[in-house]
Amino acid sequence: MPAYHPLMAKRWWGLVIAAAVVVALLSLASNVTSESQLFAQANTLLAVRSTFSKLMNSGAVWAGLPILSGWLVRRPLHALAAGIVASLLALVVHYGVGQLFGMFDGTVWAGNRIWFALAVVMGGPLGLVGVVARAGGLPGSIARLVVPAGAIIEPFFRGMFSVPTLLPWPERVASVAAGVVLVATGIVGAAVLIRQRRKQHVAHRKSQHPGADRPHPNHIVR
Repeated sequence: MPAYHPLMAKRWWGLVIAAAVVVALLSLASNVTSESQLFAQANTLLAVRSTFSKLMNSGAVWAGLPILSGWLVRRPLHALAAGIVASLLALVVHYGVGQLFGMFDGTVWAGNRIWFALAVVMGGPLGLVGVVARAGGLPGSIARLVVPAGAIIEPFFRGMFSVPTLLPWPERVASVAAGVVLVATGIVGAAVLIRQRRKQHVAHRKSQHPGADRPHPNHIVR
């Protein structure tokens, strides 16, 4: 682990804040609906926007934020705090900016208090997952697979592939499309991480036993 330095710590915390604000604003922007979408005059655009909205408001993204925050700040106690701070900040920016622009009214805070409670309860542990993900060995490998695994499981858990036919077609298409993107992203992400882990394992073995992969002189065919 790199030596701790106050300037680096400020930079890491700056990245945590930036990540929280980006997630909050992108999630909010994905909910902006035009009149043409509301009156079924731009259904294709509505399907695309709804797909983006489902992705930006997915559990994989919002749980990934505190994990990323913990990974950025690198130290366990900082990661515990960063996970909570990032989650709460993202919610405050999301609802605060939305209320400022008239997308939400004053009841949005009480109506979504469950998310603030979850941010406090789950933000810290997820931040610690980010720290573990930086480490090597089996724990680090498992921690790095948390977000990809969540992305794969979420569409099935939320029933994104079994949308009622009573819903308008843009909503049905968006649900299935977002589910496909989450599953595909999770599979690709997991495959890349597993492959990377195998390469690191092979490189580590070679560094520990430099001559292990060389043929024995008696085995050389003359």
